[in-house]
Amino acid sequence: MKWSTPIAIEEKKGYLQHGSPMLLLGSCFADNVGEYLQKAKFAIEVNPFGTLYNPESIANALERLIGEKKYTQEELQKSGDVWYSYHHHGKFSTTSAQETLQLINDSYERASTMLSRCERLIVTFGTAYVYRLAKSGEVVANCHKQPAQLFERSMLSIDEIVTRWEEILCRVATVAPQCRALFTVSPIRHMSDGAHNNQLSKSTLLLAVDKLCKNRPDMCSYFPAYEIVLDELRDYRFYADDMAHPSQQAVAYIYERLSEAYFTDTTVRIAERCLKIDRSLKHRPLNGTDNESYRDFAQKLIAQMQQVEHTHKCINYQNEIEELKQIISQ
Repeated sequence: MKWSTPIAIEEKKGYLQHGSPMLLLGSCFADNVGEYLQKAKFAIEVNPFGTLYNPESIANALERLIGEKKYTQEELQKSGDVWYSYHHHGKFSTTSAQETLQLINDSYERASTMLSRCERLIVTFGTAYVYRLAKSGEVVANCHKQPAQLFERSMLSIDEIVTRWEEILCRVATVAPQCRALFTVSPIRHMSDGAHNNQLSKSTLLLAVDKLCKNRPDMCSYFPAYEIVLDELRDYRFYADDMAHPSQQAVAYIYERLSEAYFTDTTVRIAERCLKIDRSLKHRPLNGTDNESYRDFAQKLIAQMQQVEHTHKCINYQNEIEELKQIISQ
């Protein structure tokens, strides 16, 4: 007897590999899956503009990266003591214009470098609703808790999303012809829109992605994260306390299905080994780190990381090794 509805995924073994540079953009679901890929030591850059929810803001971010144009202070906004950007998530906001700009452009530089080498662009759409500045009509990535009267809210149409993204994909191909795009729709429910409007929004995104994949089968693929959570994991135990975000168990399962579909057996083994090392790196003994037992543990862990680096040249553990050496030398 089956107790779930398995979702079929078109297998593409080797589609995601450790030696393939990847750029992840989109909703916080991209952050969740991206965290697993980072721990598994894939060469990735995750949400360099912070969490982006709607297709237009994600397209704008890619357009800016393609144009190789850093941000200037004139593009920042100030509210009270806080400086922020309407193109970025609030994690870049600080009380210093220079610090905010530095954070934004440091992240921009890393992403710009990644895009030129990018082999896989993983895009997660979260909502079809957008907020526009009432004065200019410009779509903002984040309202930064500014007064509601400054914005106008609307929902993008399927054709608007498809037209915009066909243009963006063509431009991506000019700077990174080797790049292929993997689209997902976030299973996170935007219940502030209401249950019905959330479904309309998700349906719009699903139809738009389906059309993009049919129009550009050479470049676009779809990973059914939305369907896996809603059908395979059709139970509130797979949601966080807010009943809208997938639980950590659900995210882990999504990563598992992703790896089954797109990793080779070799990639799976490397990723599992790297995830095990990551868990060990987080280990802190109850009796502290200033003892022979922990130093022995750390030396063995350093040896494991060095062995992985030696065997797989595309994996780099230098930061982790240096940090561990500093801990045991104190």
